[in-house]
Amino acid sequence: MAPGERELRLLGDVAGKRVIEIGCGGGQNSIALTKRGATCVGVDPSPAQIDHARRLALKSDVEVQFIVGVAEHLSAFPDGSFDIALSSYAFDYVTDLRRAYDEAWRVLVPGGLFVFCLSHPWFQAVGWHLAGDPDATEVGDYAAWPDVEEWDWTYEDGTTARMRGHLRTLEQIVNELIEAGFTLERLVEQNIEDVAKASPQELACLPYVPEFDPASQEYQIMRKLPHTLIIRARKMAHSTSKRGDEWNCQRIRGAD
Repeated sequence: MAPGERELRLLGDVAGKRVIEIGCGGGQNSIALTKRGATCVGVDPSPAQIDHARRLALKSDVEVQFIVGVAEHLSAFPDGSFDIALSSYAFDYVTDLRRAYDEAWRVLVPGGLFVFCLSHPWFQAVGWHLAGDPDATEVGDYAAWPDVEEWDWTYEDGTTARMRGHLRTLEQIVNELIEAGFTLERLVEQNIEDVAKASPQELACLPYVPEFDPASQEYQIMRKLPHTLIIRARKMAHSTSKRGDEWNCQRIRGAD
C-alpha cells in the first residue's frame, strides 16, 4: 500500500541493462524487469526459492538466470558484470553487511546503480510494538545495535520456521555503504498511503492494495511511521579503487 517503481522511478529505464537481484526469492522482480527489456540474474541462498523462481519464469515465458548464492559471496560473477544491483528486503537477513556492500560494488560497472530496501530501523525499534505485535519489545535498544533477533514464522498450513534477522541503525546502514565506495543519491522513508480515503486514481498508482482494516492499530501506525527504508546509490564512475576515500588519496598524491 505504498508507491512502487512506477511512481518512485529509482531504477529508471532498464531496457538493455544487465541486472543482478540479490536475495531474489521467487524471482518476481527479475521476471518483471526482464519483461521490460533487462537481462537479469537472480541470486538467493535457498535452493527451494530458486526452483520456485525458475518455475515462475517458465510460466511467464521469460529467460532469467537463477543461481544459488549469498550476498556476501557473488564470486560466480566477475568484476563489472552488471549495470544495476537490486535487492528487496533481503539485506535484513545478511550477516556481514559491509562485505555484501563490497560485493555489490565489485560486480557493478563504474557508474552502476545500487537500489535496495530493508526494514526501517526506527520501525523495528518501536513500530511493531505500537502496531500491536504482542511479541515485540516496547522500545528496542537502538543504542546497543547492531543486534540479532529470532522469531518463529507460522505459515498458512500451520508449519513454522525459525527466522533470524539483523537489527542495524540508520547510521550503520548508510555509513558502511559510503565506506564501501558508493555515493548516496536518494533515500526514501516509506510508510503506507491513506488507502481508506484514496480515490480510484490514487489507488491505481499503488502496486498492491490487499484487504485491510482502516481502524486497525497496525494500519494507523504504518500510516505514521516509515516501515521501509529504500536507498538508491551509485558506484562512482571515476572509482579506480575499492573505496572512494582511497581514490581521493591517490588523486591528492598525484597532484603533489
